[in-house]
Amino acid sequence: MSPGEEALQVRAAKNQSFFREVNERAEAIIAGSAAIAPIEYRVCECAKLSCKESMAMTVAEYEAVREHPSRFAVLEGHVVPLAERIVNATDRFVVVEKFGAGGEFAAAHDPRLGSHVSQ
Repeated sequence: MSPGEEALQVRAAKNQSFFREVNERAEAIIAGSAAIAPIEYRVCECAKLSCKESMAMTVAEYEAVREHPSRFAVLEGHVVPLAERIVNATDRFVVVEKFGAGGEFAAAHDPRLGSHVSQ
């Protein structure tokens, strides 16, 4: 892997970790909501910091993604093949898994493990 590819993986993971933390805060606010009804998350967890698109997920769907610290929910067409692979897809969102240096960064900066994205 070239240094440029590794840098891309880390940059994408850093951006996605930021959006994941935003969704984690939203999750804390809506904890206790019904797990069956779709809940609108205000951010796609893709690598593009300027993305303002939203996606609907149930609490159960979000929790399934969050079981893996290197996985993120993004909209179709927002996948970065050099930094992640698709592990699941629905008609509303795609689940991607970071690999390489990006996967390591994402796991190390999982807010559920007590780390902080701003590092």
